[in-house]
Amino acid sequence: MSTSPYLKGREEWLERYGNYIKRARNWQVATFLALCIAILSITGNVIQATQYKVVPYVIEVDKIGNAVGVKPAAEASTIPKAVIQANIAECIVNWRTVTADLSLQERMIKKFSAFVTGSAKGTVGGWYQKHNPYERGRDVLVDVRIKGIPLPVSKESWRIEWEETVRNHSGVALETASYEATVSIRQSPPTTEAQIMRNPGGVHITALSWSKLLSS
Repeated sequence: MSTSPYLKGREEWLERYGNYIKRARNWQVATFLALCIAILSITGNVIQATQYKVVPYVIEVDKIGNAVGVKPAAEASTIPKAVIQANIAECIVNWRTVTADLSLQERMIKKFSAFVTGSAKGTVGGWYQKHNPYERGRDVLVDVRIKGIPLPVSKESWRIEWEETVRNHSGVALETASYEATVSIRQSPPTTEAQIMRNPGGVHITALSWSKLLSS
């Protein structure tokens, strides 16, 4: 029985070009898969880039409550009591000091402002309007000495005492007075590098009241 020349030609065509077609389809599938992987990878990188990266930090303080070091921590934790005390004491010094060094005065005011929020911001703003440190610095200087570490009076309120010495530009003491203040705080650990630079302890003063102590 003879084979039809048409069938024989068809078999030869399939044998010759079938492999080419199969390889072309394999390349199409491989290219499609590679494209999908690339799209997923790019999408993941974009999402990761737009998300905040929170780096917890640990604030180290010395025996008297001064901040002496900041370093990354593996996990965020509750703000230590010593850090809160150090921040409150530093805020009082930055707030009430009057110096002839204008650049130093500006840095102290900016640093203090980074710790103040809520009603305390309005209270302090009103005080600065009546006691402009730049204007006062033309006539007198004010040194601030913290008399003791801040003590808690409730879960969110602390009491602190300090002494202010007013001097003229020759260094002669004109007046010395003691003050006390009650501050309410809110703890908000920093989540960005900018917040870490401004307020590494995450302590914010939300309310502030103070009074001059009578001499004994």
